[in-house]
Amino acid sequence: MLRELIGALHTEFRSFELRGARGTAAVAAALSVSLALLAAFLLHSDEPWWAVISAWMMTRSSLAAALSRGAMRIIGSVVGAAIAVIVIGLFVYDPLPFCLCLFALAFAGLIGFATSRHGYAWLIGAITGNLVMLMALDQPQITFTIAVNRVFDVTIGTTAALLVTFLLPEDTAVASPASSPPTPPPLLFWTRRHADEFERWLRQIWPLVGHACRGSLTVMLLPLLLTSLAPLGASSMAVTAVAVMAVPTTAIIEPDARTIIQRAMYRLAGCALGALMGLFCLYWVGSSLLVWLLLLMAGTWLSSQIQSGATGIGYVGTQAGFAFLLSMIQGQGPPLSPTPGLDRFAGIMAGLSVLLVITMAMSLFRQAPSATASASGD
Repeated sequence: MLRELIGALHTEFRSFELRGARGTAAVAAALSVSLALLAAFLLHSDEPWWAVISAWMMTRSSLAAALSRGAMRIIGSVVGAAIAVIVIGLFVYDPLPFCLCLFALAFAGLIGFATSRHGYAWLIGAITGNLVMLMALDQPQITFTIAVNRVFDVTIGTTAALLVTFLLPEDTAVASPASSPPTPPPLLFWTRRHADEFERWLRQIWPLVGHACRGSLTVMLLPLLLTSLAPLGASSMAVTAVAVMAVPTTAIIEPDARTIIQRAMYRLAGCALGALMGLFCLYWVGSSLLVWLLLLMAGTWLSSQIQSGATGIGYVGTQAGFAFLLSMIQGQGPPLSPTPGLDRFAGIMAGLSVLLVITMAMSLFRQAPSATASASGD
C-alpha cells in the first residue's frame, strides 16, 4: 500500500497543471483560503481556521453547485450548532450520554451525507455540532457564544469561496457528477407487503451503516481516549473530530476490506503529509505576514493539485489540505511557536489512528457475508 501511495504521489507531482480545470481549481482554492483568512482577521474571528476550512471545502464546484453547497453549509451549521447548545445544556456533566450524543450526531450526519440529496447539509450539521460540543467541554457556560462564532466563521469562508468562484472563469470539468442516493425505505416497512422491499433496502444501506459506525465510534471515543493517548485540550479534540469526519464522497462505500483499510491508511498519510508540510513552512515564516500568506497559498495550491488529480488519491489531497491549514493557522496572525501545530498534528494522528484500528476491526466482520453469498451462488 505504501509503495502504491508513493508511486501515485510521484505521478501527481509530475503532472501538476498551471492551466485548465486542475490549475483553475488550485488557484481558486488558494485565493479562497487567503481571502477567507484575511476576512476572518478583519472581523476579529476567534478561530479563523474554521473560516479557512469552510473556504477550502467550497472550492471544488461550479458556481451553480457552489451556491447550493454554500446554502447547505450555512443551514447545516446553524442546525448543528443549535443541537450542540441543547446537548451541552443537558449532558455536559454526564460522560456516557454526552458520548452517545456525539455518536448519534456523527452517525446521522454520515448516513444523511450518503443517502440524502441534501447530504452536504447533514454532514456539515454533524461536523459543526460535534465541533461545538467538544470545544465547549472546558467552558460550557459560553457554548452559545462558541456556536454563534462557528456559524459566523462558516459564513465568512463560504462567502469568500463563492466570491472567488464567481470571479474566476468557470470550467465545467471541475464539477464532479452527482451520485444518486439510495432509495428511501418503505414507510410501511412493518407490513408483510413491504417486507421484501425493506429487506432489499437494508442490504443496499448496510455498507453505509458500517461506514457511519466507523467514524461515529471514533468521534465518540475522542473524549475518552485522547486524554490518555495525547493530553490535548478541547479545541484540539474538536479539530481531530473534524479531520475524522471529513470523508470524501468516493470513500463511502468500499468493495472489500482491503480497500477500506487502504483508504484509511491513505487518509492517515494525507494528514501526516499536510501537517508536516505546514510545520516545515512555519520554520521559515518567523513574524512575516507576507511570507506566511504566500506559503499558505502555496501549500493550499499543492494540496488542491493532489486532490483533483487522476491517480485516485484525491482524498489524500483533501486530508493534506486540512492538516496543512490547521497547522499553519493558529490565531490572529503568523504563529509565534510551532507548538500548537504540533499539538494539532498529534491530535489528528491519534484520532485517525483510532479510526484505522476501528476500521481494521470492523473489516473482520465483512468476510462472513461474502463467504455466505459466494456459497449460495455456487
